[in-house]
Amino acid sequence: MKVVKKFRKKISVLIALGVVLVIVSCSAERKVATSFVSNTHGSSILVIVPDFIYKANLKTYLMDSLGIKDDDKKDSLLLVHSKYLYTLDDSLFLANYTLGYYKGLQSYGFNVFLSDETEQFFQKDSNLYQINIAQLSLEETLYTFRDEETIYDRTYYHDHNLNAVYINSWFEIANLDLGGEKQHVYFTSDIITDIVDGKFDYDIFSNKIRYMYNIDTLKQDVLYPLAFRLGRQYAGYTFDLLLNKELDRNLKGKGRSTTYWHYNPLNSTFTPAESDKFDILEQ
Repeated sequence: MKVVKKFRKKISVLIALGVVLVIVSCSAERKVATSFVSNTHGSSILVIVPDFIYKANLKTYLMDSLGIKDDDKKDSLLLVHSKYLYTLDDSLFLANYTLGYYKGLQSYGFNVFLSDETEQFFQKDSNLYQINIAQLSLEETLYTFRDEETIYDRTYYHDHNLNAVYINSWFEIANLDLGGEKQHVYFTSDIITDIVDGKFDYDIFSNKIRYMYNIDTLKQDVLYPLAFRLGRQYAGYTFDLLLNKELDRNLKGKGRSTTYWHYNPLNSTFTPAESDKFDILEQ
């Protein structure tokens, strides 16, 4: 789903030491971040989940083989002929996604309330946050993956068109203790595809390069545990967003670095979030 780059062990150690030096040097930033982590334990979050999932089959090449001429029926017919989405149990996917998000937020020390617990939530008088999962969409498509390798100073490649499903999420996140705070919409997207196991092989007898591969085809049933994992992952994005907004509010012009920090509750460490975070949508 996410591309993970491999680094040599020595370089990894140097990077880790660099992170430690940065966070130690920013004492004001570290103090605010540590205080925020401590204060969120016992804070309350109301999570509002969507009633349904938007689904779209983007494999438009099917239109010709299906003989679709009516644009008004295009989307519905493509969905009917989708490989993964038409028969997907929306309720189960959404329940797993919500449960993962719920459990993830709890791991940061939040008291989590769902939509049917609104009355209990508003009986709390401070340290209140409201999260609206404004929209959730699944898109089925093809993903072009290039497998390549350099052999004897020459690069060989093979392109695959893989089955893929994008999971797109939109969030509205508000600190209810800050009534005048400007609101934004936050977005994140992940993809799951077929898995390719391929290699280039040099045949010394024919003096040719052969490409051999196997494809582990994406199955619909893996989407349900994926929904749970993404829910937990996005709970981390949510905490990091709140953490960095707290740093921005308290340290603007007074020691705030340009780093967007990620907090790991398992070992109580802060590291740069890099690409693992929400995107802010302009309004």
